[in-house]
Amino acid sequence: MKDLIGIVLAGGQSKRFGKPKALAKRNGKEFILYSFETLRSITKNIIIVVHPELKKDLPVIDQAIFITDIEPYKGKGPLAGLFSVMSQYEAKWYMVLPCDVPFINDHILKILQLYQDEKWDAILPRVNKRIQPLVALYHCRVKEEIKSRLERNELSMKHLLDNIQVKYIDLIDEQPFMNINTKEEYEKFVR
Repeated sequence: MKDLIGIVLAGGQSKRFGKPKALAKRNGKEFILYSFETLRSITKNIIIVVHPELKKDLPVIDQAIFITDIEPYKGKGPLAGLFSVMSQYEAKWYMVLPCDVPFINDHILKILQLYQDEKWDAILPRVNKRIQPLVALYHCRVKEEIKSRLERNELSMKHLLDNIQVKYIDLIDEQPFMNINTKEEYEKFVR
């Protein structure tokens, strides 16, 4: 069992953005590469959960393993992506990043790692009172709770967090957590 696996979630359909957010660019580099490279600063074990139609268009990332959501949970959001990795690749901890945070940095991940402790099921930032469940560390113990929620079609990350032991780390700087969901946000913050 590995100590840590990094996960990039790129399985969404990007409906509000109009095209795959993972392929949008900041400074000529695809968003997904920012998440991947930030995770590479803390682990060499990285799994990218992709939407099946997206994989052929992604940049070449030789050091990553690509998977899709497992059946019967395809298309059921971040919980499905997290469970799909946990059920196929064993680790003690899983560091999760979405594919649409082009300002993320390794400093954030290293802060979360400082709080790794067996008493926590998850460690995640709370930025100006807003929780960030997709920039977080999850202990392998949460796998069965996630599976149970998927089976009941309870897909809310917040509801998962309400039922496990979470260490919240209060941070102020919002920029690393800025996810780009619409073309308007892209034009305003990235271009």
